[in-house]
Amino acid sequence: MLEEPNYCWKNLTMLEKSKAPYPINLLLLLALVGILFTIWYATDYVNNQQDDQVTWYSATSCQLPHDACLTKLEGNRQLTFKLHSQTPKPLEILPISVQLTGYSEAELENLQLEIDLQGRDMYMGYNRTLMTYQGEGLFTANPILSICTEAVMVWRASVLINNLTTSTTYGSYFDFTVKS
Repeated sequence: MLEEPNYCWKNLTMLEKSKAPYPINLLLLLALVGILFTIWYATDYVNNQQDDQVTWYSATSCQLPHDACLTKLEGNRQLTFKLHSQTPKPLEILPISVQLTGYSEAELENLQLEIDLQGRDMYMGYNRTLMTYQGEGLFTANPILSICTEAVMVWRASVLINNLTTSTTYGSYFDFTVKS
């Protein structure tokens, strides 16, 4: 008569082996940490590189959202920034307009404007909205503020002006307070 193989013994051996620490778990953990570090470093590097390539102009003192803010650019050029909501809130559309003066119509058509919304003291990730040219130097956008906000938080709206002809970028930034 044939004896059946002892399957219990084999299963017990596999069970005992599965409880033993595997070096592969440690390697997977290290690989995951390495990937997360690489993503963080690459994002930080790209943001710093871009900031180094932008010429920033200071705005005159203004109280957003109640006032329009003015920035003097090169020559006789100016940028006027306006929030069209008196009480900006997270997850609500925030109508914004930028009026550029001192440019010819041909120059204006070769500009691309973006709004970057960030917490002044908290990086919110890539949060840019392309502005639409309306004519006569007026650009508009309707971005939405992130939900990730504090009860009272100072936000920064950075206006980036990309000159498509010369491949240069310049702009200004404006701080405003949001209450949830």
